[in-house]
Amino acid sequence: MQLLRTLVVGILLLLLPLPVLAYDVLVLQSLRERSYDEALRGVRRECAASMRTVVMSDYAEIDLTRLMREEHPRLIIAVGDRALEVAERQRNVPVLYMMALHAKVRPGAPVTGVWMMLDPQRYLSVFDSLGTRRVGVLYDPQRTGGYLKRAQVSARRSGIDLLAREVRSPKETVAVLESLRGKVDALWMLPDLTAVSTETTEAYFLFSQGERIPVVSFADAYLAMGGAVALSFDRYDIGRQLGGMAQSVLDGTAVEELPTQYPRRVLMKVNDGVLRRFKLAVPGGS
Repeated sequence: MQLLRTLVVGILLLLLPLPVLAYDVLVLQSLRERSYDEALRGVRRECAASMRTVVMSDYAEIDLTRLMREEHPRLIIAVGDRALEVAERQRNVPVLYMMALHAKVRPGAPVTGVWMMLDPQRYLSVFDSLGTRRVGVLYDPQRTGGYLKRAQVSARRSGIDLLAREVRSPKETVAVLESLRGKVDALWMLPDLTAVSTETTEAYFLFSQGERIPVVSFADAYLAMGGAVALSFDRYDIGRQLGGMAQSVLDGTAVEELPTQYPRRVLMKVNDGVLRRFKLAVPGGS
Protein backbone atom coordinates (compact mmCIF):
# COMPACT_ATOMS: atom_id res chain seq x y z
CA MET A 1 0.00 0.00 0.00
CA GLN A 2 2.80 2.39 0.89
CA LEU A 3 4.51 1.62 -2.40
CA LEU A 4 1.28 2.35 -4.27
CA ARG A 5 0.89 5.71 -2.52
CA THR A 6 4.48 6.61 -3.40
CA LEU A 7 3.92 5.73 -7.05
CA VAL A 8 0.69 7.78 -7.20
CA VAL A 9 2.39 10.82 -5.62
CA GLY A 10 5.30 10.49 -8.06
CA ILE A 11 2.96 10.34 -11.07
CA LEU A 12 1.01 13.39 -9.85
CA LEU A 13 4.24 15.36 -9.43
CA LEU A 14 5.26 14.51 -12.98
CA LEU A 15 1.91 15.76 -14.29
CA LEU A 16 2.20 19.11 -12.53
CA PRO A 17 3.44 22.03 -14.71
CA LEU A 18 7.09 22.90 -14.26
CA PRO A 19 7.66 26.03 -12.19
CA VAL A 20 8.50 29.17 -14.13
CA LEU A 21 12.04 30.37 -13.52
CA ALA A 22 11.92 33.49 -11.39
CA TYR A 23 14.52 36.13 -12.14
CA ASP A 24 14.59 39.85 -12.96
CA VAL A 25 17.24 40.15 -15.66
CA LEU A 26 17.95 37.98 -18.68
CA VAL A 27 21.56 38.38 -19.75
CA LEU A 28 21.80 37.53 -23.45
CA GLN A 29 25.47 37.02 -24.30
CA SER A 30 26.66 36.65 -27.90
CA LEU A 31 29.45 34.18 -27.10
CA ARG A 32 31.77 32.97 -24.38
CA GLU A 33 34.40 35.67 -24.20
CA ARG A 34 36.64 36.74 -21.32
CA SER A 35 36.07 40.45 -21.95
CA TYR A 36 32.31 39.87 -21.74
CA ASP A 37 32.71 38.03 -18.45
CA GLU A 38 34.77 40.93 -17.10
CA ALA A 39 32.07 43.42 -18.04
CA LEU A 40 29.36 41.23 -16.48
CA ARG A 41 31.28 41.16 -13.21
CA GLY A 42 30.92 44.93 -13.20
CA VAL A 43 27.18 44.68 -13.88
CA ARG A 44 26.69 42.37 -10.91
CA ARG A 45 28.73 44.71 -8.73
CA GLU A 46 26.17 47.50 -9.23
CA CYS A 47 22.94 45.58 -9.79
CA ALA A 48 21.81 43.12 -7.14
CA ALA A 49 18.87 41.76 -9.14
CA SER A 50 18.51 38.05 -9.89
CA MET A 51 19.88 37.16 -13.33
CA ARG A 52 19.90 34.30 -15.79
CA THR A 53 22.63 34.18 -18.47
CA VAL A 54 22.04 32.62 -21.89
CA VAL A 55 25.11 32.32 -24.14
CA MET A 56 23.88 32.36 -27.72
CA SER A 57 26.87 30.53 -29.18
CA ASP A 58 25.79 27.46 -27.15
CA TYR A 59 22.53 27.22 -29.12
CA ALA A 60 21.72 26.78 -32.79
CA GLU A 61 18.89 29.27 -32.41
CA ILE A 62 17.37 31.19 -29.53
CA ASP A 63 13.56 31.50 -29.43
CA LEU A 64 13.61 34.73 -27.48
CA THR A 65 9.88 35.33 -27.88
CA ARG A 66 9.07 32.02 -26.20
CA LEU A 67 11.63 32.73 -23.50
CA MET A 68 10.02 36.09 -22.77
CA ARG A 69 6.56 34.57 -22.66
CA GLU A 70 7.48 31.73 -20.34
CA GLU A 71 9.97 33.36 -17.98
CA HIS A 72 8.86 37.03 -17.85
CA PRO A 73 12.16 38.84 -17.17
CA ARG A 74 11.78 42.54 -16.39
CA LEU A 75 14.89 43.54 -18.31
CA ILE A 76 17.28 42.17 -20.94
CA ILE A 77 20.98 42.94 -20.89
CA ALA A 78 22.48 42.26 -24.34
CA VAL A 79 26.22 41.67 -24.42
CA GLY A 80 27.75 41.85 -27.91
CA ASP A 81 26.45 42.75 -31.35
CA ARG A 82 24.58 39.50 -32.08
CA ALA A 83 22.84 39.57 -28.71
CA LEU A 84 21.72 43.15 -29.28
CA GLU A 85 20.44 42.33 -32.76
CA VAL A 86 18.26 39.51 -31.39
CA ALA A 87 17.12 41.34 -28.24
CA GLU A 88 16.17 44.47 -30.16
CA ARG A 89 13.67 42.55 -32.32
CA GLN A 90 11.31 41.84 -29.43
CA ARG A 91 9.22 44.78 -28.20
CA ASN A 92 7.93 43.66 -24.82
CA VAL A 93 10.93 43.95 -22.52
CA PRO A 94 13.34 46.91 -22.21
CA VAL A 95 16.91 46.27 -23.34
CA LEU A 96 20.26 47.59 -22.13
CA TYR A 97 23.35 46.78 -24.19
CA MET A 98 27.13 46.85 -23.86
CA MET A 99 30.21 45.52 -25.70
CA ALA A 100 28.41 45.97 -29.04
CA LEU A 101 30.74 47.69 -31.51
CA HIS A 102 28.18 48.33 -34.24
CA ALA A 103 25.10 49.02 -32.16
CA LYS A 104 22.08 49.78 -34.35
CA VAL A 105 18.71 50.36 -32.73
CA ARG A 106 15.27 51.05 -34.21
CA PRO A 107 14.12 54.63 -33.57
CA GLY A 108 11.78 54.69 -30.58
CA ALA A 109 12.74 51.20 -29.40
CA PRO A 110 13.04 50.76 -25.58
CA VAL A 111 16.78 50.20 -25.92
CA THR A 112 19.78 52.06 -24.52
CA GLY A 113 23.20 51.20 -23.13
CA VAL A 114 26.90 51.99 -23.13
CA TRP A 115 28.76 52.37 -26.42
CA MET A 116 32.12 50.74 -27.08
CA MET A 117 33.22 53.93 -28.85
CA LEU A 118 34.78 56.60 -26.66
CA ASP A 119 33.53 60.16 -26.56
CA PRO A 120 35.32 61.73 -29.56
CA GLN A 121 36.28 64.67 -27.38
CA ARG A 122 38.67 62.34 -25.55
CA TYR A 123 40.65 61.81 -28.75
CA LEU A 124 40.44 65.45 -29.74
CA SER A 125 41.97 66.41 -26.38
CA VAL A 126 44.94 64.17 -27.19
CA PHE A 127 45.42 65.78 -30.60
CA ASP A 128 45.24 69.18 -28.94
CA SER A 129 47.88 68.16 -26.36
CA LEU A 130 50.15 66.90 -29.14
CA GLY A 131 49.78 70.18 -31.00
CA THR A 132 48.39 68.43 -34.09
CA ARG A 133 45.64 70.48 -35.69
CA ARG A 134 45.08 68.64 -39.01
CA VAL A 135 43.92 65.10 -38.31
CA GLY A 136 43.25 62.47 -40.95
CA VAL A 137 40.69 59.75 -40.33
CA LEU A 138 39.34 56.97 -42.55
CA TYR A 139 35.87 55.53 -41.98
CA ASP A 140 33.11 53.46 -43.52
CA PRO A 141 29.82 55.46 -43.45
CA GLN A 142 27.86 52.25 -42.85
CA ARG A 143 29.89 51.42 -39.74
CA THR A 144 31.05 54.64 -38.11
CA GLY A 145 29.34 57.39 -40.11
CA GLY A 146 27.16 58.54 -37.20
CA TYR A 147 30.15 58.63 -34.87
CA LEU A 148 32.16 60.71 -37.36
CA LYS A 149 29.37 63.28 -37.58
CA ARG A 150 29.49 63.75 -33.81
CA ALA A 151 33.29 63.91 -33.93
CA GLN A 152 33.21 66.62 -36.60
CA VAL A 153 30.94 68.78 -34.47
CA SER A 154 33.32 68.44 -31.51
CA ALA A 155 36.35 69.05 -33.74
CA ARG A 156 34.99 72.35 -34.99
CA ARG A 157 34.51 73.47 -31.39
CA SER A 158 38.06 72.38 -30.54
CA GLY A 159 39.67 74.16 -33.47
CA ILE A 160 40.84 70.90 -35.03
CA ASP A 161 40.54 70.30 -38.76
CA LEU A 162 39.26 66.73 -39.15
CA LEU A 163 40.02 65.49 -42.65
CA ALA A 164 37.60 62.56 -42.89
CA ARG A 165 37.84 60.23 -45.87
CA GLU A 166 35.31 57.52 -46.73
CA VAL A 167 36.33 53.96 -47.54
CA ARG A 168 33.80 51.37 -48.68
CA SER A 169 36.24 48.47 -48.86
CA PRO A 170 39.56 47.65 -47.17
CA LYS A 171 41.13 47.62 -50.64
CA GLU A 172 40.63 51.40 -50.83
CA THR A 173 42.58 52.15 -47.66
CA VAL A 174 46.10 52.50 -49.10
CA ALA A 175 45.03 54.82 -51.90
CA VAL A 176 42.91 56.96 -49.57
CA LEU A 177 45.80 57.27 -47.11
CA GLU A 178 48.03 58.42 -49.99
CA SER A 179 45.53 61.19 -50.73
CA LEU A 180 46.29 62.62 -47.27
CA ARG A 181 50.05 62.83 -47.82
CA GLY A 182 51.32 66.30 -46.89
CA LYS A 183 47.89 67.39 -45.65
CA VAL A 184 47.71 66.07 -42.07
CA ASP A 185 49.70 66.30 -38.81
CA ALA A 186 48.27 63.10 -37.29
CA LEU A 187 46.23 60.00 -38.10
CA TRP A 188 43.26 58.77 -36.06
CA MET A 189 42.53 55.03 -36.24
CA LEU A 190 38.91 54.15 -35.54
CA PRO A 191 37.58 50.72 -34.53
CA ASP A 192 36.08 50.40 -38.01
CA LEU A 193 36.53 46.98 -39.61
CA THR A 194 36.48 48.44 -43.11
CA ALA A 195 38.95 51.27 -42.52
CA VAL A 196 41.24 49.30 -40.18
CA SER A 197 41.72 45.62 -41.00
CA THR A 198 44.50 43.07 -40.64
CA GLU A 199 45.33 43.60 -44.31
CA THR A 200 45.63 47.39 -44.08
CA THR A 201 46.99 48.12 -40.61
CA GLU A 202 50.60 48.22 -41.77
CA ALA A 203 49.74 50.98 -44.25
CA TYR A 204 48.88 53.37 -41.40
CA PHE A 205 52.29 52.96 -39.78
CA LEU A 206 54.22 53.16 -43.04
CA PHE A 207 52.38 56.40 -43.71
CA SER A 208 53.18 57.56 -40.16
CA GLN A 209 56.91 56.85 -40.57
CA GLY A 210 57.09 58.41 -44.02
CA GLU A 211 55.27 61.59 -42.98
CA ARG A 212 56.73 61.63 -39.43
CA ILE A 213 53.31 62.07 -37.89
CA PRO A 214 51.73 60.21 -34.94
CA VAL A 215 48.99 57.60 -35.10
CA VAL A 216 46.42 57.75 -32.29
CA SER A 217 44.52 54.48 -32.02
CA PHE A 218 41.86 52.66 -30.03
CA ALA A 219 43.91 49.65 -28.85
CA ASP A 220 47.17 49.16 -26.98
CA ALA A 221 48.29 46.49 -29.47
CA TYR A 222 49.00 49.18 -32.07
CA LEU A 223 51.64 50.84 -29.89
CA ALA A 224 54.05 47.98 -30.56
CA MET A 225 53.50 48.48 -34.30
CA GLY A 226 54.43 52.17 -34.16
CA GLY A 227 51.39 53.89 -32.74
CA ALA A 228 52.00 56.97 -30.59
CA VAL A 229 48.97 56.99 -28.29
CA ALA A 230 46.18 54.50 -27.58
CA LEU A 231 42.92 55.24 -25.81
CA SER A 232 40.84 52.32 -24.58
CA PHE A 233 38.11 51.68 -22.05
CA ASP A 234 37.84 49.72 -18.82
CA ARG A 235 35.55 46.70 -19.43
CA TYR A 236 34.81 46.16 -15.77
CA ASP A 237 33.84 49.81 -15.38
CA ILE A 238 31.61 49.65 -18.47
CA GLY A 239 29.84 46.81 -16.67
CA ARG A 240 29.49 48.90 -13.53
CA GLN A 241 28.17 51.77 -15.62
CA LEU A 242 25.55 49.54 -17.25
CA GLY A 243 24.78 47.89 -13.91
CA GLY A 244 23.86 51.28 -12.49
CA MET A 245 21.55 51.87 -15.44
CA ALA A 246 19.98 48.43 -14.96
CA GLN A 247 19.30 49.12 -11.30
CA SER A 248 17.64 52.42 -12.24
CA VAL A 249 15.35 50.65 -14.72
CA LEU A 250 14.41 48.00 -12.16
CA ASP A 251 13.72 50.76 -9.65
CA GLY A 252 11.21 52.33 -12.03
CA THR A 253 13.09 54.60 -14.44
CA ALA A 254 11.92 54.24 -18.04
CA VAL A 255 14.62 53.15 -20.48
CA GLU A 256 13.63 56.06 -22.70
CA GLU A 257 14.77 58.43 -19.94
CA LEU A 258 18.30 57.01 -19.99
CA PRO A 259 20.41 58.30 -22.90
CA THR A 260 23.03 56.04 -24.43
CA GLN A 261 26.35 56.72 -22.74
CA TYR A 262 30.01 56.74 -23.71
CA PRO A 263 32.38 54.70 -21.50
CA ARG A 264 33.19 56.94 -18.55
CA ARG A 265 36.64 55.55 -17.65
CA VAL A 266 39.25 55.98 -20.37
CA LEU A 267 42.70 54.37 -20.27
CA MET A 268 45.60 56.04 -22.10
CA LYS A 269 48.93 54.47 -23.01
CA VAL A 270 51.74 56.05 -25.00
CA ASN A 271 54.76 54.96 -26.98
CA ASP A 272 57.49 57.22 -25.59
CA GLY A 273 59.94 56.25 -28.31
CA VAL A 274 57.61 57.33 -31.12
CA LEU A 275 56.76 60.60 -29.38
CA ARG A 276 60.45 61.41 -28.90
CA ARG A 277 61.22 60.55 -32.53
CA PHE A 278 58.55 62.95 -33.74
CA LYS A 279 59.51 65.55 -31.10
CA LEU A 280 56.07 65.51 -29.50
CA ALA A 281 55.25 66.03 -25.84
CA VAL A 282 53.54 63.26 -23.88
CA PRO A 283 49.85 64.23 -23.85
CA GLY A 284 48.26 65.14 -20.56
CA GLY A 285 45.53 63.07 -18.88
CA SER A 286 42.71 62.04 -21.15
